[in-house]
Amino acid sequence: MAQLKMIFNAENTPLPELKIAEGFRLRTIQDEELERYNQLRTSVEFPAWEKSYLTDVYRKKVLPDALFLIEEIETGRFAASAGAETTDMPEHPEVGVLGWVMTHPELRGYSLGKAASVAVMHRLYQEGYRAFSLLTDDFRVAALKTYLSLGWKPWLYLDDMEGRWRAIAEVLKMDFDSLGCLPADCTFPGMK
Repeated sequence: MAQLKMIFNAENTPLPELKIAEGFRLRTIQDEELERYNQLRTSVEFPAWEKSYLTDVYRKKVLPDALFLIEEIETGRFAASAGAETTDMPEHPEVGVLGWVMTHPELRGYSLGKAASVAVMHRLYQEGYRAFSLLTDDFRVAALKTYLSLGWKPWLYLDDMEGRWRAIAEVLKMDFDSLGCLPADCTFPGMK
């Protein structure tokens, strides 16, 4: 089953304010920190990356200084992360990507994934993107609720999306129409 896609239109939705919880700091991840980054990745059941994947593949997709990390100041533990990436849709090079959002399970409740996402949104905007996309899954209810609260809109890019988003709205106890779903043939800021 295809992942859900959401879109943020920075031309008609203000960027949210970046707020980092006390006791944490925002910075970027360096290549030599891959082992510690992989500990965060595996804590949320994402696969660990080989060094060659980070350096030869992902660094070509992520914007410079845009693989964000929220670190616990006292322990140095990697608490949350997200990346500001170039498009994953060749037909829409004008759309930047919020990718690989994760929060360590032991550090949930501080809005760290939200903060990492907002840092990415600001970085994409600085790079000139006015539309951002993300991929997620139906079962990531907390993440979906966060994205919706930040102004992201579901994109009904495949025939089964409306039914899936209706089911999600029911789980979130929201009216489907309040989600502001975008049709499959929507346009994005910056389209030529």
